[in-house]
Amino acid sequence: MSGISTKNITSTFVPRDIKPGNVVAKINSLSIEESKTPKDPKNPEYKIWIDLETKPLGTDFVGHDKVFGDPTKGKSLGQVKRIQFSNWPIRTNEGIAKVSGKPYKIKASETILDFLQKVLKIAGHENYLTENDGKFNTWTEMFSAINRAGMLKDKYFSWCLAGTESVNAANYPVYYMYLPDRRDAATPFAKEGELVTTFNATVHLKKSLTLSENASLNNGTDEEIADDDLLTPMDNTNDPFDDDSLFDLED
Repeated sequence: MSGISTKNITSTFVPRDIKPGNVVAKINSLSIEESKTPKDPKNPEYKIWIDLETKPLGTDFVGHDKVFGDPTKGKSLGQVKRIQFSNWPIRTNEGIAKVSGKPYKIKASETILDFLQKVLKIAGHENYLTENDGKFNTWTEMFSAINRAGMLKDKYFSWCLAGTESVNAANYPVYYMYLPDRRDAATPFAKEGELVTTFNATVHLKKSLTLSENASLNNGTDEEIADDDLLTPMDNTNDPFDDDSLFDLED
């Protein structure tokens, strides 16, 4: 007489967080913050945060609280993740390209506006920035206005999402996520269904040097991992905003 077989049990658990890879997700909100400790006090640095949510996963899925710690506000219908525009702070950089010998300058403002323009164009609001020239005094005002206007509501994008892997107290992997550098992804996002860079774990997924626990990832928030926990330290060798070879490629 044989015992009861449990070999064919399948798990229906779906993680609440988006993980690195190719996904389809909408932007619930965009925000920007200026660093309090820039590398050069005369050269401001910024980080753009993108709050993503996949399409609804069905009645069996239990998502994160829409308002952390307040289940009465409802739960997300899809997987969510707060990612960064880049693994590196956005700042103005200039110099002489090593290969071509030509001077180059990339302004932080141009990087920020270029990202916003691409997002808004995909969402069907290509003229918003030009129509509002000079209207906003700060980046925060501009980002807040875009959110309030609902221009990104339920607009789905295809994404290639990179990340740095750490582990939590329970020894489960957690991910600090961002868009890949342009050297690693020519097209990190596009309109849903259009071609984007194919995720490659060898290129787009990094391991934290310390694999230390990121406490913020264990209480439902996805705040950034400290710089010294990332695989690559913030130096000019890896920072795309200090990579003048990219300007040689564009010539």
